[in-house]
Parts: sequence; C-alpha cells; structure tokens
Amino acid sequence: MRMYLRHPLLSSLGVDHGFGTTGSDLRPTCLTVNQVHGTKIVSSCEYRDCEGAPEGDGMVTGEKEIEVGVWTADCLPVLSSTESGTFVGAFHAGWRGASAGIVPSGLQKISGESRVPVSELVVVLGPAIGPCCYEVGPEVWGAVRLKTPSYTQRAERTLDLWGLVTHQLLLAGVPEENIGCISLCTRCHPELFYSHRGWGKLRGKRSMLNYIRPANDDRH
Repeated sequence: MRMYLRHPLLSSLGVDHGFGTTGSDLRPTCLTVNQVHGTKIVSSCEYRDCEGAPEGDGMVTGEKEIEVGVWTADCLPVLSSTESGTFVGAFHAGWRGASAGIVPSGLQKISGESRVPVSELVVVLGPAIGPCCYEVGPEVWGAVRLKTPSYTQRAERTLDLWGLVTHQLLLAGVPEENIGCISLCTRCHPELFYSHRGWGKLRGKRSMLNYIRPANDDRH
C-alpha cells in the first residue's frame, strides 16, 4: 500500500505534505539534497545554481510548483511552513544535525527568505526512532550539551529526538500550539518504516521520503 502520513496542523494550511512509509511513492519530481548529517540548508533558488544535487540536510522554497523533501530511516524528519502556507521547508535531523541545531537554523532560513517571524511558523516532527529504542553513548550527550545545555532527560542512555527538537523550537520562539508531532517510533514499527536499527542489513539503501509543497496562493 502506498501511504504518506499527514498532520492536521499543515493540512489546515492547505499545504501538501507527507511523511513516508515503506509503501510510499518515490515522487521523482521532489527536490532533495545529498544528505551528510550536517546543518546546511539549501533554497530551491540555490539548488538551481548547482550542477546536480548539492550537499545539505534541508531545503526551503516559496515556489508553489516545487516540492522539497528529505530522506530518513531512523533520523527525525521535520516539515515547516509559514502560517500562510506559501513558504515551506523540510529538514533531516539525526543526532548530529539535531544537536547542532539544524531545525532552528532551518526556521531562520525560512524566516529570512519569507520575511515571516519564527514565532509565526508551524512545525511538525515526523516519525523517528523513539527514546524507547534510541540508545546512545556519551559523545552524543556531549554534542547535545554543547549547543542546547538546558535540555535534560530523565535517562541519558537514550536520546529523545522529538523532545530535543521541541525544546529547541520553544527556545527559538515557536509557540507550543504551532508544534505538532507524529510520534511513531520507526524501530517499533518495522511494518511501516525502513528502520536502520530495526531492519539491519535487510534495509539495504531503502529510506522514506518526507516532502512538503507550498499552498496555492489563490487559497489565501
């Protein structure tokens, strides 16, 4: 079955979007970057100036005919939009990107190009490996404390990507009511997701595509 998961916060804005599952369409028209677990964000205009897909871990666009997306297995996909729905972004946040602040950086990119304050952006966190399954070492928590020292968890043998990024969003000024989450653990649901930790070598190079497209201006 071909299926994308959608969230009412973005759907209410008229924004076409989806968090991919194992049966999702590949959407060959969607622009994606060569992901490197960093913090670089590329706009659709910058994308066109490159020969082939540039390196990065996020894309933004205000062009209503363009979809942008990121690939994930256990990492956290994040989709964001202005409240008008006319400027959007997609970000890939593994522990390296999340700890380095890729999502707040991505919101600043949207804000700067759309001239909309971060406080007026809507953000939805998609399925990722949950704190129930994401065991990490001290180097991960060292990276988290370097950029987000105020973030804490009850147990530090695991990492809650949803919790970390939500904390960063609140610090950046995104209202709590503008933050949504589809908190399905990818490892706990191998029937739905290509989890790297859950599938192991059987996953191969298969991943899920998470995409977003601006709303049509005529709606607003």
